[in-house]
Amino acid sequence: MKNDPSPRILLNMAVGHYLDKECELVLSSYVRRISDAGGVPFMIPSLEKSENIASLLDMADGVVLIGGKDYPAEYYGEVPHPQAQRDRLRPHFDIAFATEVLRRDLPVLGICAGCQLLNIVTGGKLIQHLPNADEHTGGTSHRSEILTDGFFAEAVGKKAGESLSVNSFHHQAVDPDHLGKNLQITARAYDGSVEAVELTGKRMVLGVQFHPERMDDLAPQLFGYFISRCRKK
Repeated sequence: MKNDPSPRILLNMAVGHYLDKECELVLSSYVRRISDAGGVPFMIPSLEKSENIASLLDMADGVVLIGGKDYPAEYYGEVPHPQAQRDRLRPHFDIAFATEVLRRDLPVLGICAGCQLLNIVTGGKLIQHLPNADEHTGGTSHRSEILTDGFFAEAVGKKAGESLSVNSFHHQAVDPDHLGKNLQITARAYDGSVEAVELTGKRMVLGVQFHPERMDDLAPQLFGYFISRCRKK
């Protein structure tokens, strides 16, 4: 699959209900952005068998970890905050999936909860409810600063010390005092909260707290860069 002109990109899916029945779903914006950037999206349901996860990743050139509801605080050794969502279904699949993904030599893009998931599975913790959470919900726009040159800076065409405007749809965030192993913070929001994290090394493993798939100006750059890294896998 190396140098495949159309990299195969796996996405995890959210679990919800439709007509009172459990279902798997993913917002079309993720699928469209991957396809527009030259990738072939494959949606992965919440499988229970680890061997199935391994088989699917054998065919992958890259992985996108989507946003969604809060991951249980128990996964990072904390007591749930009163404002934490407790209705995420089958979160154990995402934990198992992301853990196996990081064992592979695959480029990874984690978005919003997907960014938080990267921190959890590498041993980090989350801020369960930001003190100014009302400033980060509902798609509000704010400025974020690039801290270091890296995958994120290169993807958005910025350098350390420069800033960009991003959207915001979250009330939790990566805890900067409890970063996962080998993760570094590469961008912060205007209030100091974590906007982007990267795994040190040559492989692109990038988590962004905002939703680039909802940004017409930034999506082509970020997803295009991600797909280009998948081609070089």
